[in-house]
Amino acid sequence: MWWEEVIRFLLHNPGFTIIGAFTLIQIVPIKINPWSWVAGLIHKFLFGKIDEKLDAITAKVDNLEKQVEEDKARQARTHILRFADELYEKKQHTQEYFLQILDEAKFYEEYVAQHKGFINGRTENACKIIRETYDALWKEHKF
Repeated sequence: MWWEEVIRFLLHNPGFTIIGAFTLIQIVPIKINPWSWVAGLIHKFLFGKIDEKLDAITAKVDNLEKQVEEDKARQARTHILRFADELYEKKQHTQEYFLQILDEAKFYEEYVAQHKGFINGRTENACKIIRETYDALWKEHKF
């Protein structure tokens, strides 16, 4: 019969037997997935070093993004404190400059709220003075 010839062929060619077994195991509804395992081995063999380097580059980019955001927050803090000092010295500022500093204060406060480990406690009074001065100048139409 024809199936006897198929069995004889498979017995003399174990590669086809293994492929058939993998296919049957893949079809059976259990968590064993030999084709994915083989594909993973091939991927690791071909691209293992590239994946490692890509992971290292990704980590460096993430670290740089974190540093850039932290530097922006530090610069915003410096601008806020400098602006408050200038108000204390009675220097005049335009409405546009006030609005720019208020935007930086908003950015800084949001950054500090999202990054609990960031050193803070330095701009609360300065931001309060800037906002009060802006409100007073706006109410008195002095811009």
